Amino acid sequence: MTALEHVDRSLRFNTDNTRARNLKTIVLRKLARADEAQVLLRETLALDSLDWWARHLSGEPMEADLQVCLDIAHDYARAGLYLEAIALLERAVASPRDLPDQSWGATPLVYYTLGWLHERAGAPEASRACFKRASLEPADYCFPARLEEIAILEAAMRANPRDARAAYYLGNLLYDRRRHEEAIRLWERSARLDPAFSVVWRNLGIGYFNVLKQPAKAQTAYEKAFRAEADSARVLFERDQLWKRLGKSPAQRLGELNKHAPLVLQRDDLSVELCALYNQTGQHAKALELVRARKFQPWEGGEGGALGQHVRSHLALGREALARGNAQQARDHFAAALEAPENLGEAKHLLANQSDIHYHLGLALCSLGDEASARSHWLAAAAFKGDFQEMSVRPFSEMTYYSALAWERLGKKAKAKALFHQLLAYAIKLQRAEAKIDYFATSLPTMLLFDDDLRFRQETTALFLQAQAQLGLGRTTHGRRLLRTVLERDPNHALAADLLAGTT
Repeated sequence: MTALEHVDRSLRFNTDNTRARNLKTIVLRKLARADEAQVLLRETLALDSLDWWARHLSGEPMEADLQVCLDIAHDYARAGLYLEAIALLERAVASPRDLPDQSWGATPLVYYTLGWLHERAGAPEASRACFKRASLEPADYCFPARLEEIAILEAAMRANPRDARAAYYLGNLLYDRRRHEEAIRLWERSARLDPAFSVVWRNLGIGYFNVLKQPAKAQTAYEKAFRAEADSARVLFERDQLWKRLGKSPAQRLGELNKHAPLVLQRDDLSVELCALYNQTGQHAKALELVRARKFQPWEGGEGGALGQHVRSHLALGREALARGNAQQARDHFAAALEAPENLGEAKHLLANQSDIHYHLGLALCSLGDEASARSHWLAAAAFKGDFQEMSVRPFSEMTYYSALAWERLGKKAKAKALFHQLLAYAIKLQRAEAKIDYFATSLPTMLLFDDDLRFRQETTALFLQAQAQLGLGRTTHGRRLLRTVLERDPNHALAADLLAGTT
């Protein structure tokens, strides 16, 4: 009767609590008050016909996905009804089903939970068998999240100290709960037990870099991850991003990606990186060929990636054509840079500054003798105020340099000089300012995988803007020295590489 009194007290505060109502149904049945239990169960199903615990109590076959079955099993277990929970889960994994829950990776959790339930029910042999079975299930898409699963996975490790998967799963759960150091220790244990498991090395790479600030260990972990799963395009991409963060040379990164060309072509993000590396190493025609040939799909964090390489390739090829005296070809490339082809999967932001394209297009048109059209594009470059980058509007940016150059072309040298001085003052102030990001900038490419050093990145940007300003003011030696400093800090800095190439 004590259980009934407690559940009745709960229902006085919330009569629609279906979990309490279902528990009362069970209690009434155990008290041999079957008629009352049946009335209550009918009322519960009328209140919520989709409640799977009530449907299970009514004898309906459990056709829900395994995650729902686990939730109901834990409802039983919290009431001490271990045998009922075991029966439910055993039927769930024994029943063939076409539901997509199998692809969610819940099967290992079902067997781990069964091992824990058998242990609590006093059946150690059945418990060990279930724990063993769980450790052999595929780990794909298995993401434990329930608090109970901490205790379950700890029990599994006690029962089977050689279980690499339990340590891996528990590490995932604790990392998600921001218990990072404990998670890393568990992943290290998992890696020792199963060195051929790629994902745990990948997780360690992220943990070493982001949490422990040990980039060398992160690199070693990613090398082991890729050796363990050399056909994984995702691991290749992530390892390349780590190399990029560690300052590996563009030539080294490009050589490695070219060794695994079929993997690169499996992913849009890797293809964008390959384009960037072609451009960074002066192979602009190859970059353009790749960006033209692929149909890109938009993805969070990849905003502007394919579009940026399209623009960069055309600008570089246009500058080369202009240097050879082929103004018509240059004009075609610069005009193409203004467009956003459909295959890129995105359009240009309305606030994005395109002063660099307009400035260069003006140069080509001027060489072709079309002064009126050239002035029109230089006016577009000169008059554009600010820029939109990384989800925020900025008063000055790398495009300000081209606005000032356009003023020079329009004969407004004093206005151009003043703008170069303003850009220099802004850059110096930026170098000293506190580094922070806009609140809404939630999908910046540099933050998606490895933590970014905001201070370092902001200083690098400030140095590049100073280099532009110094070049614009005629201090070429100083400007080029600053560009080389930027590339020493970040060998993959696209704008610095392109600008330095144009000043030699």
